[in-house]
Amino acid sequence: MRGEMADCSILQFVSPYAFEAMQKVDVVRLAALSDPELRLLLPCLVRMALCAPADQSQSWAQDKKLILRLLSGVEAVNSIVALLSVDFHALEQDASKEQQLRHKLGGGSGESILVSQLQHGLTLEFEHSDSPRRLRLVLSELLAVMNKVAESNGEFFFKSSELFESPVYLEEAADVLCILQAELPSLLPIVDVAEALLHIKNGAWFLCLLVANVPDSFNEVCRGLIKNGERQDEESFGGRRRTEALHHLCKMNPSQALRVRGMVVEECHLPGLGVALTLDHTKNESAEDGVSDLVCFVSGLLLGTN
Repeated sequence: MRGEMADCSILQFVSPYAFEAMQKVDVVRLAALSDPELRLLLPCLVRMALCAPADQSQSWAQDKKLILRLLSGVEAVNSIVALLSVDFHALEQDASKEQQLRHKLGGGSGESILVSQLQHGLTLEFEHSDSPRRLRLVLSELLAVMNKVAESNGEFFFKSSELFESPVYLEEAADVLCILQAELPSLLPIVDVAEALLHIKNGAWFLCLLVANVPDSFNEVCRGLIKNGERQDEESFGGRRRTEALHHLCKMNPSQALRVRGMVVEECHLPGLGVALTLDHTKNESAEDGVSDLVCFVSGLLLGTN
């Protein structure tokens, strides 16, 4: 776990300011972000700028112009536009065939319909690939982890994958992950993807990026991760990773931290997370408010019927 925390500590996480700007689609706030901060939110912003909106209002048309202006001149935008130009229907069909094949041959089978004839290691392959193949490489890896989670009966495992570990390509792999989830939501339900990300290196970072690019999913993802958690989270490697990932999500969206703590109590899972969120809240509030919240929280646990 220390290794995972050390890895993630070098990476730039989405700030609370940036997350709130995404949640409210506050273009003025988004324009105030630094380039590295904006870089993490490009998958969602590029989709917003390119896809036909449900909102046809004049104000959204203005906001869209501002977003386009914000994106102009950002180098990484072109590669995300290329990702969005791929035939996702064909990709989903091939992914379904691959799922059937893996089911038939067993999860450990090396056979793949999505990715055939790998000439090099995954990182080199990713580097030399065009957009359609990059989508296939990440999708194949992600489905492999998701299948293993489904078959593991709650037993925690760690899957090494150079595609999600190479520091040079982390941001580009995250772009592909976010676009895949947004374009193929029935194949890749966000709660299942979130669960799978706990099992790879840098999982907490990928998870925060994914949720920041789909900010409305925050509560759903947190509840899913808590439901699948353990009653004593400090006792196992998997429990600690889950707690750490949820803690990162709550740092990104502090206004919902007490709501997440409520989910912890409701589900009777991850007590360590409940304590950590309470201590965070106590630190951030004035002394009197912090203490009264602490008293309410502890007395509520002691007097509760569960």
